[in-house]
Amino acid sequence: MNYIKPVFKYKNNATKEIFKHAKCLLTISVGQEVHEGDKFAATIELVNASFGSAILLIDDSLQRHSIALDKNQNADAFYEISITEGDLWLKRNKKYYQNLTILQDIIRWDKWLKHPQYHEQQQKIKSLMAEQPYYQASFNNTVDEFLKRYYPRLLEKRNFNMQRAKILCLDYLIEECTALCLWPELNCNFEIYPAKRNLAMEETHKRLVLPFYDLLHPIGIKFKNRKQLKPQQFQTIEEI
Repeated sequence: MNYIKPVFKYKNNATKEIFKHAKCLLTISVGQEVHEGDKFAATIELVNASFGSAILLIDDSLQRHSIALDKNQNADAFYEISITEGDLWLKRNKKYYQNLTILQDIIRWDKWLKHPQYHEQQQKIKSLMAEQPYYQASFNNTVDEFLKRYYPRLLEKRNFNMQRAKILCLDYLIEECTALCLWPELNCNFEIYPAKRNLAMEETHKRLVLPFYDLLHPIGIKFKNRKQLKPQQFQTIEEI
């Protein structure tokens, strides 16, 4: 693991001294290589040494939208598979996250889907999208940017339905942004995720979180001396 060196990337005025007394939310995209093996172990080591406390959020059931992208069924048909993927992730990565001595809690995505304010918050997002063209565009642009990266990686492109994929991606983003608006109850000062926060999440945070809470400021992680990351993979799907 010596060849992997993670460093934080952030734009706000936070300092290492502030991190020591802050709580962070470490979000895990199940199926992403960056949240597996040596890279995840290095992330845990960095977070452990930097923050006062941490919550681990496992984005498992959210991934039913991603699994459905190149399939012929709707996202909800893959709900149970996405939960199984979360179970498997927790099992194989326990040897890494059990070293997170500042860990306060492990949360799974269904906490937000079953949250009493979930549907109300989602409606606020949809209404704002209808009222503000730039906010709507932030979702559309995020979807387009993702599919530009996703489509070339497909082994079988012939039967891929781009319009259907855009709908699935939009559903994913709206769900993700709805959850973001509920995260303040965790009282986390920062959210840590390897990639830069997408534009839809960024605009949602700006419009629907920051006016009320000085929380969930994004921190990225850059891995020095790493190889190109592989596409997202789901173990259960590979076994079918």
